[in-house]
Amino acid sequence: MISFVLSALALTVVVGLILAIFVAGGVYANRVRNDGIDAVLAGARKHRELR
Repeated sequence: MISFVLSALALTVVVGLILAIFVAGGVYANRVRNDGIDAVLAGARKHRELR
């Protein structure tokens, strides 16, 4: 029973991670489409300099 719960939990974590990667890719693609690659890269550069 415990191994079933652990494997179900591991499967949920892996599916969630894959889903998060796809969502982040979609957000990035939408930003590039709307703002252009130069604006996205400039924003990332500015964010990195502020840290």
